[in-house]
Amino acid sequence: MSNKVVGHTHKTIQNVFLLMLLSLFACLSTFLVTMGAQLYRNTVESAETNNTSRIMTAVVRSAIWAEDGGNVVVEKFDKWDLTALTVIDEQEDEIDYKRLFAWEGSLMEAYTDDTLEFEPRYGEPLCHLKEFEPEINGNMLTVRLKAADDTETTIRMALRAGGVKE
Repeated sequence: MSNKVVGHTHKTIQNVFLLMLLSLFACLSTFLVTMGAQLYRNTVESAETNNTSRIMTAVVRSAIWAEDGGNVVVEKFDKWDLTALTVIDEQEDEIDYKRLFAWEGSLMEAYTDDTLEFEPRYGEPLCHLKEFEPEINGNMLTVRLKAADDTETTIRMALRAGGVKE
């Protein structure tokens, strides 16, 4: 009689265990890479939303503060269905207007003097923006902004100029 063992040998069991261990490692590695990629995408998306909000508010604030020496008014232009925040700078022989407004998906800035009629298409785009709604109460400026991704931000700032008009 021979001493043949019926069933699995010790080496076969080791190979199966090693194969299962490698398979488990591969599955867990794939899972961790997938979770890391999703976390990275969420972080980038959140950073883009925050950057958009910061850029919008910074552009509006710096544009107003840079010219906050003249009269500041809110103008409505029914012809184009837009509202502009206008800084009026009166000098000896002319009047200059700096206007901020939303037009065709962008926050626009336009400079004109009293000899030119306002045309929104000649403004310079500053950043992407759906809505721009300025309001002045006393010397307090409130601007509601709506970004291209529909996030809304409200800016409240005290105007330094003494010439605020309503």
